[in-house]
Amino acid sequence: MVKYLLIPVALAAAVFALWSGLVLRRYEISTDRINGASIRAVHLSDLHSTRYGKNQQKLLSIISECKPDIAFLTGDIVDDRKKRNPAFEFFEGLADFGVPVFYVTGNHEINISDLDAVKAEIERYGVRVLDGECEKVVINGVRLNICGISDPRRYNREGGYDGWESAMRIAFADVKDNSDYNILLSHRPERLNFYHELGFDAVFCGHAHGGQVRIPFLLNGLFSPHQGLFPKYTGGIYKINKLPRATFECVSRGLSVFWNLPRVFNPPEVVLTVIKGNASQDDSTNENQL
Repeated sequence: MVKYLLIPVALAAAVFALWSGLVLRRYEISTDRINGASIRAVHLSDLHSTRYGKNQQKLLSIISECKPDIAFLTGDIVDDRKKRNPAFEFFEGLADFGVPVFYVTGNHEINISDLDAVKAEIERYGVRVLDGECEKVVINGVRLNICGISDPRRYNREGGYDGWESAMRIAFADVKDNSDYNILLSHRPERLNFYHELGFDAVFCGHAHGGQVRIPFLLNGLFSPHQGLFPKYTGGIYKINKLPRATFECVSRGLSVFWNLPRVFNPPEVVLTVIKGNASQDDSTNENQL
């Protein structure tokens, strides 16, 4: 009798584990680096040209729920092996929100042979593509310095970090002395210590796909590219709390769904990060203190 009861329980557990419906994940960063305001940043990564309903309406509906002030796209939105139309439908729909949108390439976009043409098409939707550049914007009275860098493969086809880190040291040499709230968009989350060294207040990344296989409360990821088994940075908020300033890193578990690479207890996600001022950094809401 017991074994017959175990079968539906096991099936239900499998369905729950492999469920790949979109979720909205909310995080909060509290900082004394800004005063008297909050910023709602929607963070989207690793779409890999996945389509969510006609003209991406399922995805765009969740973004609308976020009521964003700004949007950060941290790479692999356009896949190098799949049709591009779903990604362009997403860019077109995102433009309707009327908020600043910033974007950096991931490793799959670097593999696209006509990447310059793809980036030009992305910019046609009002998206700001960053690669070793910063742009200042004011959101809700807060001065933000938004910087971005392409995936390291843009600088080293073998995947090394040397040329990439050198380019960042040059491009972002003034960040430490900048009084604005300094934000970096980068595809790779595993270089958090380097981002902190450069002086960034907050970093937004993707690439890890949530470690693909998760076990709630026990394992926050089984494997991630460029981190290997049991990766450290897979999803959530990470923090380095060292002088002269703390660095927060928000890692998206991504939006892609591949039939041959199932996500386990790891549904695709839209991330809403609220950056709040007028609070001690020691009181910040975060998942991982480093």
